[in-house]
Amino acid sequence: MADHIAYGAEPGSVAQTQRAAAERWRPTLLGRLLGPWRGLVLLGLGLLSAVTSWLLLIAMCLLFVWLGFALVPVAARALHSLTRRQIELGRRWFGVPPTAPAGSGTTRPAPQSASRSAPPLVRRALSVLRAPATWRDLGWAQLAPTFLGVLALLPFALLVHGSLGIALPYLWESVAPAFDGAWFVFVPLSSHTTHVAAGVGVAEVLIGLWAGPYVLRAQSRVSQSVLGSSDTRE
Repeated sequence: MADHIAYGAEPGSVAQTQRAAAERWRPTLLGRLLGPWRGLVLLGLGLLSAVTSWLLLIAMCLLFVWLGFALVPVAARALHSLTRRQIELGRRWFGVPPTAPAGSGTTRPAPQSASRSAPPLVRRALSVLRAPATWRDLGWAQLAPTFLGVLALLPFALLVHGSLGIALPYLWESVAPAFDGAWFVFVPLSSHTTHVAAGVGVAEVLIGLWAGPYVLRAQSRVSQSVLGSSDTRE
């Protein structure tokens, strides 16, 4: 479910319409509640993209034995579909406006960019390797499970950790042997401080729900700044 105005405008005014909608974007109550789970979706998408990018790199290494010429376009197409999904979710969930960095290219440029005398299989692979978007996809896929993955996971982590703090007063008798003497954020845990830990847990949950959409929007904006607008990548 979208948290902002749906995109839909005539060609030539699409970018302006999307940017105007992005300026007016505000997370809804439902968007805040769904934020941690949407972050998990983005994290999973990033992990899948990373694995696909490694397969693409392996396919590039296999160019020396010709098998790579068949595998490179397939792997690049799969990675491109994942990165395009990241852009689409950023727009639909967080109102991220389109960007079009210099050197925008497609993952599958026209065959004329490769030698006409080469076999079709070779032309397709070379056209993929010459496309700037291929290398942007690869670069983003390396960030997705690391820096961008941390941003995507943060709202869910706050929700889970805060919920643990809220539950501590009720679970203390059973978990005391494992947690006695430990710390919950800045609270040293004991039977007398579990209520303080619960208060900190409530604050964590509220912060996660309030800030989650903004953190995930920042994650999506960074992703799109690396990948470029999907409108220029088809």
